Amino acid sequence: MGRVVINQAFVNSLGSYKPVDRDLERRAHRVASMARGRGPIKTGAYVSSIGVERLRRHGYRVTASDRKSWWIERGTKPHVIRPKVKQALWWPGAPHPMAKVNHPGTRPTHNMAEALELASRGVSHVR
Repeated sequence: MGRVVINQAFVNSLGSYKPVDRDLERRAHRVASMARGRGPIKTGAYVSSIGVERLRRHGYRVTASDRKSWWIERGTKPHVIRPKVKQALWWPGAPHPMAKVNHPGTRPTHNMAEALELASRGVSHVR
């Protein structure tokens, strides 16, 4: 079996080819748009934090900068929520103030991966 070694220093020295760079940028914005269209919109913070970042040498990266992004993408395990400031938790509709709440966890959305997959297949609508 053969072995391929990529000389990354040489690849980096090539610089960017404008038509390819424009195409990559267009594709990155398409993935970001798909991710915004698929993301949960409870407050809108996660969806509005999705953007495109130009990489230093070559290419683009689609990112979500909201602090909840990791949990939205990857989900959470069941966990206990305890009050941090007050002595109890309360919200509209709660039967009474609670000393702790057993959160069932959240399912992962894999929003970014699914947006990349849809964009790569040429899907032009989200739902």
